[in-house]
Parts: sequence; C-alpha cells; structure tokens
Amino acid sequence: MKVAVIGTGRVGLPLALSLIDCGVDVLGVDLNENVRHAINVERRMPFEEPGYDELAASGKLTITGDIRDAADCDYFIVTVGTPVLAHIETDLSYVTKVISSLCEFLSPGQTVIMRSTTAPRTTAYVAAQIEANTGLKVGQEVMLACCPERIVEGKAREELARLPQVIGAQDARSAQSAERLFRKLGVETLHCTPGTAELVKLFCNVSRYAYFGVINALSMIALDLGVEPHEVIELANHEYPRKVHGRPGFTAGTCLRKDFGMLAESYWSGNFLTEMWRVNESLPKFLVDFARKRYGSLKGRRVAVLGYTFKGDADDTRDSLAPKLLRYLQRETPARIVVSDPYIKADAVEPLPTLEFTPEFETALCDVDLVFIATNHSCYREQSQKIVDAARLYGVKVVDIWNICGQGRVAFDEESIRSQTTVGMQLSAA
Repeated sequence: MKVAVIGTGRVGLPLALSLIDCGVDVLGVDLNENVRHAINVERRMPFEEPGYDELAASGKLTITGDIRDAADCDYFIVTVGTPVLAHIETDLSYVTKVISSLCEFLSPGQTVIMRSTTAPRTTAYVAAQIEANTGLKVGQEVMLACCPERIVEGKAREELARLPQVIGAQDARSAQSAERLFRKLGVETLHCTPGTAELVKLFCNVSRYAYFGVINALSMIALDLGVEPHEVIELANHEYPRKVHGRPGFTAGTCLRKDFGMLAESYWSGNFLTEMWRVNESLPKFLVDFARKRYGSLKGRRVAVLGYTFKGDADDTRDSLAPKLLRYLQRETPARIVVSDPYIKADAVEPLPTLEFTPEFETALCDVDLVFIATNHSCYREQSQKIVDAARLYGVKVVDIWNICGQGRVAFDEESIRSQTTVGMQLSAA
C-alpha cells in the first residue's frame, strides 16, 4: 500500500506521519518550499504539533513539489485548503487544481480520499470531474470517498489514533478501499454517504462556532448593561445542574471562522449562522469601543496586546482575530502598540504603523497604559499576577475578555482591584 498525502499542512502532515508510524509507505506532495525543506532537509516539524518530532526526524517521509511523482500510489488523500471567499462563497479552486492534476494520470484501481473540510456536494463535484476528465467510472474503475478529519491542533497524534473515522462513499468498493486504509490507524470506522460525511465535519465545527457565538453575544449584552459576564456565569452555574458552558473570547481559526459559510452560502435570506458569524467577528471592535468608553480616548496611549495566534498554546496565526483587534486599535491613533506572543516571531505579525513586537511577556508590560489579552495562552494565566501587579502598582488598565487573570472582570484597573479587596475584607469581617 502506497499513499500520497496531497497538502502537508496542519491536517495532512500529522496524518502522513501517523500512517508512516503504522507501517504505511507515504509520499507527501506540497508546493510550499519551506515545508519541503523542513521535512526533507532539516528533518523537523515546520510547525508546532506535539508527538511528531521523532517521526519527522526519522527521514521516513519525503515531500515532493511535483504531484506526478505520486502517479504510482494506491491512494491519494487530498488535504488542501478549502477557504471561503470574502462574500461567503466556498472556494474550490485548490480542490479543482488537485483533481485536474490527478486526472492526468489517474488509473484503474486507485482511490481518491477527500480529507479536507468541504462544502456540501463537493464529493459529487469531484466524482463528476474525475469521470468527465478521465473516462473512468467512479466506484467501478477508480474509487472515491469523503473521510473528513476532525482533529484539533495540538492533539493530532492522540486523536488520529483514537477518534472514529467517518467514511462517506457512494458505493461498496470505494467504502471498502477507504476502510482498508484507515484500518491501519486502528480506529473504529463509521460508514455513510458522502453527503452525510461532509455534514458530519460541518456540524462539528459550525455547532461549536454557533455555541461560542451565543456566549459572546450574551457577554456583550451583559457588558452593555454594565454587568460582568464572568460573574453572571459563575453565579448561574453555582450548584445548578444545567450549566452555562463556556466563556467569552475570540472565536477564530481556519476552521471555525469559515466553515459556517459552507452552509450559509446556500441561504438567500438572513439566517442564524451568519448572525453568529457577525457576533464573533464583532468582538474585537466591541472590546476597543468598550475600552474607550471605560477609560477614555486611546489617542496617544501606549497599548500592549498579549497574544497573536488564533488559539492558546499554539503557533498558528491563520484566521486569528488578533490582527483585527490591532487594526481597530490603530484607528484610535495610539502612540504605540506592542504585540507579544511567545509562540511566534516578528515576521508573523501583520505590519502596522507604530507597531512593535516582542516575544517577551515582561517587556510588553513595560511602559504601557493599556493591555489587551487577545489569546488565552497558559503562560499568561501562570504569570497573571504580573499583569495584576502592573494594574495595581503602575496604573495599567487591562482588558481581559478571557478572565485569564481571574479578576472576574472583562476590564480591571487599580481602582477595581482596590474596590474588590475592600469588599472582600468587609465580607470577611461581617
């Protein structure tokens, strides 16, 4: 069994290495020269993903930039990007290019696996393209299945070995071929139609996105009413069986931020999905406006933003909401903005006027008036007392949507800390 993984990014590369670890012969295909150099020459992971360093260093995986090198493979697993365009339209250009290239040499007996998150009916579109451009009959001469990934960044090694694999195929031969491949990972396989498989992944991501949208919407309503959402959640959940799950925060990333569009594009009228998108996308601007209302004009202020990646303890900046926060801050004409994130380098940050970058947490806190915590890195939580001390001792104002500092407030400063301490002392005395 020889497998080609087409697209060795954060979905494809972990899968390729996990298959190699299970004894499968794998060839990677990727146009990104940096990824190829990292694996082929430096023998290291090109991004952070725990558990794969040793496999990357083994030299067992080669990544080519020419898809024709994979012509003799038995399986072609497509893990290229499936973005959504600015006006909520699914972009199938990467999928189309890959399938067009495969059609130049696709032969009887080979199997195409659609692994990327795709819009409804994409697998049917791929089947039609294959049959139109090769003359081969899907399900008889070549096989095709939709086998979506459902891993989360940072846990790929664990989840690829544990999560059941959904296999969507229109015919028995395609289903059996995909079964043979994923059986190598030792996971349970669940069979369905391609349309069902496509929706399984979309339901997983879109439901989470909508849920976060509900929490963010409720939190913004609370703040508009002068009420702290974290306090509301704490009180609502205390000794109550039907919990309010989750906390407010930036909801983004290459999956959550765009997958809703793969369903929403089918609706000509307004719908719940686009409303949740509007809610989650509005949070950066809401927080800038909130800070201005709470602490006055940001003009001439010195601002620090802690965190730039789209999620905590990761090095992935794709579709992060932190750049959006920075652009809205820039409109306030502060004297300077310092960005800090220990997981990235300066060249990963979108350049803006008066913007500086430092990986050092302590440096970012020096000589600033206002701090925004944009990403919930665990290191910020571990060192949260330093942020609280900056507010308590040096008059720094802090906007902490994640409640990283445990103050129970979206914004806190010297006065609120002192007030909270006084109330606590009075209650203790009583």
